[in-house]
Amino acid sequence: MAIAQLNDGRDLAGRDDIEALLRRFYGTALYDDMLAEPFAEIRPWGLESHLPVMCDYWETVRFRAGRYRRNALHAHQHVQQRVPLSARHFQRWLTLWNATVDQMYRGPVAEHAKIQAARIATSLHRRLTGTHATELEVSAASQASISRREPLRPCTFDSPAKSDVG
Repeated sequence: MAIAQLNDGRDLAGRDDIEALLRRFYGTALYDDMLAEPFAEIRPWGLESHLPVMCDYWETVRFRAGRYRRNALHAHQHVQQRVPLSARHFQRWLTLWNATVDQMYRGPVAEHAKIQAARIATSLHRRLTGTHATELEVSAASQASISRREPLRPCTFDSPAKSDVG
């Protein structure tokens, strides 16, 4: 698989692109000052242990591949018990995600990946903490208005077939 270089003007097109995006994103997020502690359990095994699951997840979210069969909320509840996640954690995750997408891809699929990430961050934060984070909702709304492709709709964690999250 060829790793995508800094934005070469092409859009996200499939699993290879998702893997390249995730390698770059997690290469930063795993060692980010704010996100290092929530990701601490992944670092000892390395990215290779986490990457296949995340590729399945994002391939299902972006391309309806049906590969992700786990519960994303449950996985994050485990992290929440160990390291209480705040809106600042989700905002930082979203900032790094958007920057990584922008560095590597350009097009409607890439823009929609940012919209979905904002929805996912907003929903996970709300479900884990029981509170609303205005800054996340604003991020989700701005991503949707920038793309002008579809109205913002809530993200749920019920079923891969019924939501953005698998």
